[in-house]
Amino acid sequence: MKALKPFNIAFVGLSGGEHEFNFELDDNFFACFEGSEIVKAKLKGKLILNKKSNMMDLDFYIDGQVELECDRCLEPFWHTMDLHRALYVKYGDRREEQSDEVTIIPATESHIEVAQYFYEFIALGLPAKKVHDEDETGTPECDPTIISQIEKYMPGKGDKSESKDDKPSDGRWDALKDIKFN
Repeated sequence: MKALKPFNIAFVGLSGGEHEFNFELDDNFFACFEGSEIVKAKLKGKLILNKKSNMMDLDFYIDGQVELECDRCLEPFWHTMDLHRALYVKYGDRREEQSDEVTIIPATESHIEVAQYFYEFIALGLPAKKVHDEDETGTPECDPTIISQIEKYMPGKGDKSESKDDKPSDGRWDALKDIKFN
């Protein structure tokens, strides 16, 4: 976990006000998280920590690219990300997450680990449908060979497809077609 050491910020020695921290969120960063969907990345992370007497405001800025696998053609592609998320950290008796934006840490803490927050914000910022971008004509930039193979076997497309009416009838179910319901 040597790659995550810079993400452990000692806030006790910081004066009140804003402090900026910059991070590289690359392949080594994501390798530290088991089961990460992201393997390759070229991201920059910036954290603005605004220290106050009773709390801290953390503003996370993330921009760059991550490599994803296209849901349509299974080819890798680079997805651009530009995220800003805020987190409010209060001091209390024990560690507790009040909401997605508010967390409480023990008043006795001297450091805050921000790697998990960066990771979660990036993971939540990924699109639900991961597909290549479309070109200026609206055509997806997917591998045309793969797309033609998919269309060949999709119902209603290509040579090998069968329409619903062309399928042979299953005799086991034919008797059920004549049942009348009141």
